[in-house]
Amino acid sequence: MDMYHKKSIALIGFRATGKTLLGRILAQECGLPFVDMDEMLSESFSMSIRNWVALAGWESFREAESRLLAQLVERPPMVLATGGGVVLSDSNRLTLREHFTVLWLQASFESIYQRIQDDPCSDSQRPALSMLTAEEEIRQHLAARLPLYREVADFTLRTDQGTPATNVEEILS
Repeated sequence: MDMYHKKSIALIGFRATGKTLLGRILAQECGLPFVDMDEMLSESFSMSIRNWVALAGWESFREAESRLLAQLVERPPMVLATGGGVVLSDSNRLTLREHFTVLWLQASFESIYQRIQDDPCSDSQRPALSMLTAEEEIRQHLAARLPLYREVADFTLRTDQGTPATNVEEILS
């Protein structure tokens, strides 16, 4: 199945690249439901992702994330905002490639760092990935994930240029 016949759109990318914000706007423009994997996982855990990771660990979170992605392919077409680390799993990358038109949202290190610092929800919604400083963590994990994002992306978009509205216009064109 080629990307033009896939009905659902998945937004991938590192933390704070705009997956949720642009996903909501894009879904509205396309007349599709919007699904945010992190929000669904928080609801299923009945706690924040930060608290779940502290309680059960990252491996448990990644397993729940993979189960959810596998379930979502059975649903009608949607715009899906994935978690930044969804691409860490081989099976998730295969699922994304097979079932979604995948749009990789990219931003510079500086933009990502500033957005995370400016977002009052960062502490509860973006638990630390490691024991590194915020700057080191972003640089290290971003570098490690770049080839994985590249592997599954059908399209890429820089989100540190333009506004959310112009970014969505660019996606639609």
